[in-house]
Amino acid sequence: MSSKRSGQQGELAAKIQAFRMASDWIPGIKIIQRTEPWENLFICSQGKERYGLSESFFQHLPSHEFRRLIFDPESPDTCLLGPSDADDNGRPSKKFYVRRDRLNDQTEMELISVFPILPDSPGIGNYSLIQIIPIDLQSWAAPKTSRIARELSFQKRNYIKFRQLSDRNKEVLSLIGRCKKAEEIGEELFIGVNTVNSHKKRIKELLETNDTWELIQYGLAFDLI
Repeated sequence: MSSKRSGQQGELAAKIQAFRMASDWIPGIKIIQRTEPWENLFICSQGKERYGLSESFFQHLPSHEFRRLIFDPESPDTCLLGPSDADDNGRPSKKFYVRRDRLNDQTEMELISVFPILPDSPGIGNYSLIQIIPIDLQSWAAPKTSRIARELSFQKRNYIKFRQLSDRNKEVLSLIGRCKKAEEIGEELFIGVNTVNSHKKRIKELLETNDTWELIQYGLAFDLI
């Protein structure tokens, strides 16, 4: 077991050294990290420049500061793009995220990938390569992509509230999102206006809002419109 562990450590050291040598030619910010237990091992020069960190400071950065400053997959502004790929044993092999970030007062889109380097290695820990790449979009694509990212962020922030709605609540919310009046909603769902208004009141209570535009945002974010 000790020889296997030594071999894994040697493999990891070789990978880190390779990234050190090639990092300036690979797009984006590159980070190598162990998650269990937490340990920051490497950040490329682009990353040090962007976040204002020395390599020594980065290596001693605690997990909560790393998430605040660099990357937090649970942040409302960071959204997982579909399910993770899996290896032959069914273990996640990589994840992709899109993030709306703010830098110099301008909204910027980023694609973030997380690749395991030595997953599930007994006595070694879980090591990952994190790559953060700014997305340089064409002018026509930028507003569309930004809108999708806003909807994903809104969905992530409000999922718990939304799941409280009944199926009928969602039907009414969908028609509110289409700017239908109570009479029109009633006709379409074959219910009375008073019942429609009761649903609207309940929807606003559960979603904790009286703002019609915010109700429309729920419809857009949760694909009701």
